[in-house]
Amino acid sequence: MNATQLFEPHPILQPLIKMVLVKGVVPWEDDSIKIYSYPPTPVHCIIFYLGSPISARKFGEDTFERQPDCVVVGPQLTPVEIELSKDHRAVMIGFQPGGLFRFLGIPMTEIFDDGIDGFQILDKEISNLIDELREIEQPEEVNARVQMYLLKKMQSTRDILPFDRALRKLQKAGNLYTMDDIARDACLSLRQFQRKCHERLGMNPKLYARIARFSKAYSMFEANQQLTWSHISHQCGYFDQMHFIKDFKEFTGVTPGLMSKKLDDSGLTFQAPMKIG
Repeated sequence: MNATQLFEPHPILQPLIKMVLVKGVVPWEDDSIKIYSYPPTPVHCIIFYLGSPISARKFGEDTFERQPDCVVVGPQLTPVEIELSKDHRAVMIGFQPGGLFRFLGIPMTEIFDDGIDGFQILDKEISNLIDELREIEQPEEVNARVQMYLLKKMQSTRDILPFDRALRKLQKAGNLYTMDDIARDACLSLRQFQRKCHERLGMNPKLYARIARFSKAYSMFEANQQLTWSHISHQCGYFDQMHFIKDFKEFTGVTPGLMSKKLDDSGLTFQAPMKIG
């Protein structure tokens, strides 16, 4: 049911941008609305919605709220449910760890756990860019236009620091290194490193590492639901399956079994194509 293509960023963009995802959903037969549960990921992003508007609600809320056509998603802790129709199209710009801070220049604590209307904090070119993307059918051309926009913005982006490179290690394999090791790579004391994590990630480094490890496990499951939970938890560095299930319930709000049913009902996979980890 999914038609998603992942594009690597231009070499100049790679220190800032992790991926560009161009996503469409092959229309299902009826006019029903699909609901996809989106747990937290370590990837901060900007999303352009090119088809029908979508609605979203945080886990535990009663009602869905219509989302703007451009949403900025920073540090996420609460799972979100997304309601979409069959002509859904979207583009996601996924940033390297700390990259959205460098791009926007605002502390991630200011957009913690909430999708922000991109038209309020991005430049005026965004409206024209979205209008252009709606007229383009080929994913390759959509990607090229998005990356052209990003390349123009590189001049005003904050410089990369040793800290930002250390964050990539934290995202990929944070549980294999001590926080002291990663702080040393960042050329900072542990206290300085933790303070900068709040600014650039919106949370402390240990929580970010937990989300990164869980997200890798969850995307593995979306990609292949035949894998056992014990296999996934072992592959992602969990001490045992119970630690994995604890994180799963905390970051999705449901049990693994119930999430399996939700994925079966919707037939949608959003995080598997991101290849987190």
